[in-house]
Amino acid sequence: MKTKAEALEIFGKLYEQWENNPSRMENGYQYEATFDTLMKEVSKDIFQVSLGKIPKSKNEKKKFKPNLEN
Repeated sequence: MKTKAEALEIFGKLYEQWENNPSRMENGYQYEATFDTLMKEVSKDIFQVSLGKIPKSKNEKKKFKPNLEN
C-alpha cells in the first residue's frame, strides 16, 4: 500500500499548513474558502499519486495505462 502511505503523507502535510494559516479564522467566508482550496489541492495531489508518473510524450500518453491494482 505504498500509494495509501503517500496519500496520507500528502494530506497530513497540506492539512498542517492549512491549520497553521492564521487567515483561515478571520471569518466564516475565509474559513470556507481556505478549506475549499485545501480540498482541491489534496484531491489533485492524491489523484496524481494514484496515477503514477505520466509520460511527457504525446505518443506515450496514448499508450499509457495506469496501474490501478494498488
